[in-house]
Amino acid sequence: MQKKRILIVEDAAYMREMLVEMLEQEGKKYEVAGFAVDGKEAVEKYKELKPDLVTMDLVMEVMDGIQAIREIKKHDPNALILVITALGTPEQRKAALEAGADEYLWKPFTIKNLSDMLEKLLRKREE
Repeated sequence: MQKKRILIVEDAAYMREMLVEMLEQEGKKYEVAGFAVDGKEAVEKYKELKPDLVTMDLVMEVMDGIQAIREIKKHDPNALILVITALGTPEQRKAALEAGADEYLWKPFTIKNLSDMLEKLLRKREE
């Protein structure tokens, strides 16, 4: 099975490192294609790297996650985007999903939460 390439969009270094560690624990399923620390960089990296899936933080400098989701979806309507955020308000969740995010995962989360969500999204892509 070919590894699924993931673009991690997160402005906090510790959170990027944690996501990498979690993905590495999943064995040979995933490969980190790249990182972005703000929404503008996320859009550029998405176009450049063409990942299978994006993990998207919402609160970032330059361009927030919701704007980045809209821009990525304009470029590629089939992009798979998993929002991972500490902002757990129903309004934020609704805004992210309306912008085009496929799923929403609240921090803190476990490796199992992340793995289940990634599998669900990637299965959806294959159907």
